[in-house]
Amino acid sequence: MSRSAEPDRKDFHVSSWVRQIVLFGIVGLLQVAIDTGVLVGLTALGVAVAGANICGRISGACVGFLLNGTTTFSSPAPRRLHRGALARFLIMWIPLTIISTLLMSVLRAQVSLQSVWAIKPVVEIGLAMISFLVSKFWVYK
Repeated sequence: MSRSAEPDRKDFHVSSWVRQIVLFGIVGLLQVAIDTGVLVGLTALGVAVAGANICGRISGACVGFLLNGTTTFSSPAPRRLHRGALARFLIMWIPLTIISTLLMSVLRAQVSLQSVWAIKPVVEIGLAMISFLVSKFWVYK
């Protein structure tokens, strides 16, 4: 028996996961850079860590929602992002933002502002693991 030139469904499924993980990682790095940059800039100007963190996450979320929805989790058939995906995104994003903001605020009470700046990307990358799974299986469906 000769194997067909077309990949079987299992190979396609694995390559789809790898593609999505790589793209989500690239978009995520951009989000973390924007998010952290806003946090650093605002806190350097005297804004409290909690407020600056929320502003940073909003900035990163705008980019992430659009890029992940149109690139990372896009379907072969062109489709537009819709209100349902946005609502699901916000339902995911709000608790993650609360967690991030609480962590940043608790850290700020314990360490220097510069340490908070250094730890921020680590916190966001950790939260991204949850975000990937929720986005893949629920937000962009």
